[in-house]
Amino acid sequence: MSRAQMNLPALAVALLVVTTVSILGFGMADRAFVAADRDPGERRVAVALSERLVGAETRVTARANVLDADELGALNGSRLRTLFPVADGRDVRLRIGDRTVAIAGDPAGGTTIQRVVLVEEREAATLHPDLSAAEPTVTLPRRSPNATIELSPPAGTTVETVRANDRVVLRNGSGLAGRFDVRLSAFETTTLSFETDGPLPTESLEVTYAPAETRKELLAVTVDG
Repeated sequence: MSRAQMNLPALAVALLVVTTVSILGFGMADRAFVAADRDPGERRVAVALSERLVGAETRVTARANVLDADELGALNGSRLRTLFPVADGRDVRLRIGDRTVAIAGDPAGGTTIQRVVLVEEREAATLHPDLSAAEPTVTLPRRSPNATIELSPPAGTTVETVRANDRVVLRNGSGLAGRFDVRLSAFETTTLSFETDGPLPTESLEVTYAPAETRKELLAVTVDG
């Protein structure tokens, strides 16, 4: 038997091994392509949703990257899809820290994007200042975007104007009395000034405002499918 004839079986085995490896390689590449084709879609939606959730103009933020705790408490799957159409048709889960905030659909795996955010909570605080006619001003200890002023001036005292810093927020030439909601700046300390011809003792003035408390949290957005 010639050397060429002796090498024929070895060549046949080598060709079989190469063919088998090629078939397996193509199969693995095909599966990898399918996975790669799906994962970027999940990631794209997860990134877009996480960015829109913390945007300055969204319904769930107090300002950019600061989530409103009250709005988060009202969030559910259907509201999530309504506010953020990018999540429509996807299984989505939102978590703040170890707490699930909202689920839309039934996410089992998927792609998760995490962001460090602030969560802001506001709790009402009330002041009962004792103001004299000579110095009828009160400075709120903390910043607040609004306040409620309740005025019941004593006999002989008329309050015509209330200013927040230099801005007139209330005015009545015949006198102010009752309950009033006023808008303030959330970005600067507010001093309320009362234009009055007499004192405003403790029982005649009540100011309720809502200072913010913020905490750092980890927002996790999972998109599956």
